Amino acid sequence: MTELVSDTALAARPDDAARRAESTLRLVVATIAANALVIVQGAFVRATGSGAGCGRHWPLCNGEIVPLSGNVHTAIEFTHRLLSLGVLVLGLWLFRRVWRRRREQPGLFVFTAAATAFLLVEALLGALTVLWGLTGDNQSVARGLMVSTHLVNSLLLVGALAGVLLYALPRPPAWPLRLRGQGPLGTVLAIGLVGMLFLMFSGGIAAMGNTMFPSATLAEGIAADFDRASHPLIRLRILHPIIGITVGVYLFLSLGTAWWIKPAPQGRGLAQALLVIYLVQLAVGTLNLALLAPVVLQLLHLGLAVVAFFLLATLTVVLLAAPGRRPARAPAHAAVERA
Repeated sequence: MTELVSDTALAARPDDAARRAESTLRLVVATIAANALVIVQGAFVRATGSGAGCGRHWPLCNGEIVPLSGNVHTAIEFTHRLLSLGVLVLGLWLFRRVWRRRREQPGLFVFTAAATAFLLVEALLGALTVLWGLTGDNQSVARGLMVSTHLVNSLLLVGALAGVLLYALPRPPAWPLRLRGQGPLGTVLAIGLVGMLFLMFSGGIAAMGNTMFPSATLAEGIAADFDRASHPLIRLRILHPIIGITVGVYLFLSLGTAWWIKPAPQGRGLAQALLVIYLVQLAVGTLNLALLAPVVLQLLHLGLAVVAFFLLATLTVVLLAAPGRRPARAPAHAAVERA
């Protein structure tokens, strides 16, 4: 009887482990979706001028836990804070769950720890933005730099979450990632990641310039970009489309190079999806410029940037973890001659 109970318990363990793994995967997907929503919602807060909706109070809103009075801007900012709090809770819950399995799944733990760190930095940057008054009608360069820094950290968070998703799958990539013996592959991919981070940083500057100094016409906006008397946020925004085209050309060439170095079948679909998303993003960015940055296009442009970086980070992990080419075997007669 004891042996029967023991056998039954052992048989149930794989099912329990599978359920836990499936539950963790669902939590990871929910965390990624919630973070993407918070990032886009943050851009909506900026574009609508709602960042000062709670004044210079944090974590309170206008000195209250729940603001019972205020305007639309207060509602938008407070909603953003509530969603950000929910994302923080999800992130800490995920970290707690993965912590228990850190020895069995070290890859999942490393990326989850990184994502948790970036999530905490997100909360810190948001708090400092409010407490330092870098919201509302503030037109300082410091505000532009803060927005850009916040966006870059958001992308780093998204990249870490891409690794979390991969290592939460039933068949995760190999671990640890092999950085040596990969030839120029690591360098090629790293330059692409850094390039997209620079692109996001310049996008933050451009977004602030468009928000704080809107132009009546496209010609007027272009003239202001080259006017020495213009605000630095206006003069710097011209760099964003230039960096965007440069990064796009590099990605096209580098992904081909990466595929030539390591033709991993797992990465083909990711590379194709990344190129398609990036081309769509360039088209949306061009339309955004031509139509003088309407809010809807700003949000779509940012959302596509988040998806593109997520795909590039995923592709980077997949390629670094994939097995390399096997050396060709020498013919039998050559082996006999060497002997």
